[in-house]
Amino acid sequence: MLRLITAASVEPVSMALVKRLLHIDHDALDEDIPGVITAARELVERRTGFALAEASYEWTPVGGRVSPLPIWPGEATSEAGAFPILFTSKPGPVPEPLKLAIVMLVGDMLENPEAAGEKVLHENPGFARLVFPYTRVLP
Repeated sequence: MLRLITAASVEPVSMALVKRLLHIDHDALDEDIPGVITAARELVERRTGFALAEASYEWTPVGGRVSPLPIWPGEATSEAGAFPILFTSKPGPVPEPLKLAIVMLVGDMLENPEAAGEKVLHENPGFARLVFPYTRVLP
């Protein structure tokens, strides 16, 4: 189980970029967009295992085997052998395809804010193509 301890203070995608790419030319969503950007970034991080913003986590691995951190690159801050494992994600430059994937998710979340709507929602194939090359596959 992965639990956020200290949230990221800076997102890899700005509200200005989101508004420009999604053609949002009003201020009605300005209070909502930062939270949606954070949710989209966290979803991309969990989907790919690739750190996009610096944050601190508590992680309890499932099972008895040794496994890599769920989000990388990261640095363990707890003592060796301690559980749960405390670590801080240490992202480098964020690849442009992952930035665009975040923007696409923000657009989808703003367009379809209901968790269950009358429309059947499908994953955007463009999103899948953007994140696939960065998705970590574990044995």
